[in-house]
Amino acid sequence: MTPPAPAPPPLGTSLLLGLQHYLTMLGATVLIPLIVCPAMGADGVQTAKVISSIFFVSGINTLLQTTIGDRLPIVQGGSFAYLPATFQIIGNAELQAIEDDNERFLATMRTIQGAVIVVGAFQFVIGYTGIITILLRYLSPVTIAPVIAAIGLGLTGVAFNGVAECWSLGLMQLFTIILFSQYLKGLSIFGVKIFSLFPVVLAIAVTWSFGAILTAADVWEDDNACRTDAKSDILEDSPWFRVPYPFQWGTPIFKSYAWVPMLGGMLASMIESIGDYYSCANLAGAPPPTPGIVSRGLGSEAIGVILSGLIGTTNATTSYSENIGAISVTGVGSRVVVQCGALIIIVVSCIAKIGALLATMPGAMTNGLYCALFGLIVAVGLSNLQYIDLNSPRNQFIVGFAIFNSLSIAGPGGYMANQTTNPFGSTNAADIAYAIFSSPMIIAFLAAFPMDNTVAGTREERGLHVWDKIQSHDVNNDPEYVEVYSLPIGLAKLFRNCGYLEYPALGHFPAEPKDGYVSSGADLGDLCCPCWFKRGNSMDAETERDGNNDEEVCA
Repeated sequence: MTPPAPAPPPLGTSLLLGLQHYLTMLGATVLIPLIVCPAMGADGVQTAKVISSIFFVSGINTLLQTTIGDRLPIVQGGSFAYLPATFQIIGNAELQAIEDDNERFLATMRTIQGAVIVVGAFQFVIGYTGIITILLRYLSPVTIAPVIAAIGLGLTGVAFNGVAECWSLGLMQLFTIILFSQYLKGLSIFGVKIFSLFPVVLAIAVTWSFGAILTAADVWEDDNACRTDAKSDILEDSPWFRVPYPFQWGTPIFKSYAWVPMLGGMLASMIESIGDYYSCANLAGAPPPTPGIVSRGLGSEAIGVILSGLIGTTNATTSYSENIGAISVTGVGSRVVVQCGALIIIVVSCIAKIGALLATMPGAMTNGLYCALFGLIVAVGLSNLQYIDLNSPRNQFIVGFAIFNSLSIAGPGGYMANQTTNPFGSTNAADIAYAIFSSPMIIAFLAAFPMDNTVAGTREERGLHVWDKIQSHDVNNDPEYVEVYSLPIGLAKLFRNCGYLEYPALGHFPAEPKDGYVSSGADLGDLCCPCWFKRGNSMDAETERDGNNDEEVCA
């Protein structure tokens, strides 16, 4: 496994791996506007603009997270956690009374924007004040394991059902990923293990080419979901070039009926992100993030949420579990790779025709990717059980109870999925409750966390003896933590790595670094101009000698 901050891969390799991350998050991200926009009254051109906007924001927010956030190689993308609240807004009688589709779309979009901005501000306060770290002091592997597992298990409804829409493409996509990532991963071509590095890209290329050939031969009827030209109207309706910008739909509208239920989506998104941080660190070979680093990541995500509201994407962004699975498949967890992917996302979103073309990928192919990758999230969650006593009846009950009921209540075939109306009523509080209890991750958390902290059990039994080492780590002096989590260039010294966020968990501020604040490595700047990165480190450590060396390197 290549960890987040070693010497980065070569630029060409980093760009290809970054493209793979883009293709992995493509289907889920483009699905959000394709689902939401028609319900808002949008036409094809407006939907294409929203698709461009959500990818543009995802790229910027990924750069923010990997630069000033938790620094882990996590992609940011549209969050399904906000969809229940979004549809609550769309269905509001005040907005539904607008007869003109264009006017209704713009009014609904601006109302959603206002709600997203408000919850982003809430999350910003939660993240950068360190409030969340108080909760993390009581979070053990007994809770983390079922919560992460529930993230993957909760996605079962969007996986194989979509494959069934086109068996030939869906199963071929699944088969090629398994073939390339598992059976051919050790095969080298000209000294490069191409199947190990690019299994998703190669699987998509092979399957899409196969589908295009059969489409050109008219093997499938015009309205068949297998056809690669089934979504060609998206391509036709998109302009060639377009740069999304704030307030492109007008001034956001702030309504309590909109932002109150959005708080439930925010809570679900935050809990999912916390699980993703630990999952990503595990898969990428990085040390587990401390509570302060987790809080810093949530604060950075909040900036991205606010940006999503300002630009207008019908949604807010969060950490993407899909791309964490891609890290496991490729064995490359480099931060540079994800940052290259973010740049690709931004560029492609501005060349609207390219984004529209990729958005025409048959849905069965996307679902084939999910079948291959989502199971890894479940496995990573369960791997946290290695730290606890699995022979303890206490732990067995809590973990089993949390996983089972997360699906029984909020899973694809659970109680909430079978409700045609909100079982909690029609008030704002009912909307929040509906959003919370529709999330398997939150149900797993609510089931495991209280019992884990009230049912008698030793710290060793609960796995807290390992967690204690993580939470009390000297983040400013441990080389491994500095290499992965320290802020880049001069930001480490300027903001002191946001060390104050560790206070609630430690009960004191972290120790000052003995040799001055030093930036972590493996950023895009380090890849493109190593001298710039080295100069940043010399500024942080305030060593004139290193600065002189930098001048020689850059000369």
